[in-house]
Amino acid sequence: MTPRPLWIARVTGTQEEMGRQHGELLAAAGGADAVLAHYRDMPVRLAVGDAAPAARAVATVAVRGVTEALLVRLDADRPAELRARSRAFMRAIGRPAGWARYLGVMDLFQNLVGTAARWGIGPFAKPTQAVMNAPRFRCGGLLRRMTDEAAHPACSTVMAWGATTADGALLHARNFDFPGVGVWDASPALLLCVPDRGMRYGFVTTRGADTPVVTVWNEAGLVVTSHTRFHREVAFKGASIVDLVHEIARRAESLADAERIARERPVASSWGLAVSSARERRAIVLEIHAGRVAVVAPAGANEHLVCCNRYRNPYMQDGEVAATPAWPLHTDRRERRLTQLVAEVRASGGARWRELAAMLTDREDADAPGVTRQLGGIVAQPCQVQSIVVAPDARTLWLGTGAAPVGEGRWMKVVWRWDGVAGAWELGQPVPAGIGITVDDAGEIARSPASDHVARAVAVEQLHHDTEQTAAALEQAIAHAPDDPSLRLAQLWLELRRDRYGRAVEHAVAGLARESIPYRRAQLLLWGARAAMAAGDPERAAGWRTELAALPAGAHGVAYLQTHGRRDEARPASAFRRRPTANLTLLEAGYG
Repeated sequence: MTPRPLWIARVTGTQEEMGRQHGELLAAAGGADAVLAHYRDMPVRLAVGDAAPAARAVATVAVRGVTEALLVRLDADRPAELRARSRAFMRAIGRPAGWARYLGVMDLFQNLVGTAARWGIGPFAKPTQAVMNAPRFRCGGLLRRMTDEAAHPACSTVMAWGATTADGALLHARNFDFPGVGVWDASPALLLCVPDRGMRYGFVTTRGADTPVVTVWNEAGLVVTSHTRFHREVAFKGASIVDLVHEIARRAESLADAERIARERPVASSWGLAVSSARERRAIVLEIHAGRVAVVAPAGANEHLVCCNRYRNPYMQDGEVAATPAWPLHTDRRERRLTQLVAEVRASGGARWRELAAMLTDREDADAPGVTRQLGGIVAQPCQVQSIVVAPDARTLWLGTGAAPVGEGRWMKVVWRWDGVAGAWELGQPVPAGIGITVDDAGEIARSPASDHVARAVAVEQLHHDTEQTAAALEQAIAHAPDDPSLRLAQLWLELRRDRYGRAVEHAVAGLARESIPYRRAQLLLWGARAAMAAGDPERAAGWRTELAALPAGAHGVAYLQTHGRRDEARPASAFRRRPTANLTLLEAGYG
């Protein structure tokens, strides 16, 4: 896929007028249809997944009915002027005004996971809850599928200043990892807003999403990036993440302002907001759920702060959700690796934009140096649909503009003025006079030959749930990266879903030859033993279960998998011929 050229616009006036202008300009430019359809269909796609055809139609009706009602409830609690902006945007682009409710889809998704944890259903059910009443049991199956296949706690931010950067100025870098490969990354867009009240601000998005929430900056030098979290304390009313970040962008002049705004009214869902201030040469993370707001500051004299997808304030960790050990592993590994890379760049004289961009495309685990990975707890996720570095002092940003993973490929340098005429254009067209924005080629970051195939596999899995096409794409990736143990583990699950048990065993053997991370090695041993049993090789299965039992139980998550291995010993071969659900980006699987 070749993405559309970067589209840039400046809008002015009231919030409603800016929404209307954005919609009119985008309607003339084109390219918004896929994103609008994606947001509308995403709740059903995430929940229904690869359910059997007979169940899919019934599940689709049920899920759409519930999610639509909840989205309407979230939408009704929005501030009037921001709701008017979203509705004006939808009308101007030729959609029903009510489609504005789909801006709450990520709040909704996270709230469904948090509610499942609070109720103890789906992946959070205890063994004694297996005989729950029928409606809740069916709901639990949908929520299990959603968490097994679609949960994406994967965004990463690093903020650096002082001795951590080459010139002391603040830099704010982030990856946006989102279940929208081939959609979100297909049409990058940048919008500058000049409101009639409040500060001027800008944000990077995609054509079709009037959402100042992913990466946002304002004229006071604040930059805000948002990150998924999962917690039991959620509500289906309160401030949505889009509106909260919008308020910070247009009103906050300092980190203290950002914190105060976050505390003004309860927030509906569970989030981490990485907020940096160029003026203050400092950054914080606002940790939020429906019941509390907490602040995480840099430790000691550190002049950097990393933000991923887990709560770090002890008060916020009480009630945090993790369906399996892979959830915390996924974010902890990225945090550790980014911290390691920051230390290295500080020791070598400090980071410029390119060093931070290189961090966003890193594919190593902190505990497994020299092993390149495409999947699992690495910074460069296959669903990386935005990679950006912002230098607010210089009113400059660098943006990856290729296909996902967008950090690998072409980068553009954008310099903006806060004053300028309203209007829009895309790269390759004549630049409007007085627009006050310049764009230059910033060069490329080398792309792994396997990346395109892995991104295609993830896109097919997310959008179409086609195991054959997903497996074919991963086979091509393995041909380019045969020593990548993460690809072997993912393909093992896909071969089990295709009833190709012998081939699944082969991938387990290849993965074990390279894998050293205890939890990942335990996964290969557990699922390899299951594949061997299904293939009629109980001796190999017994040997792998013995090796699994001998792994250090104190290593993260290993005891969890060892328990499953012991339970497997009493099961017949037929028990392992079921088809597992799999989340390729999280690199986790289970029997649905």
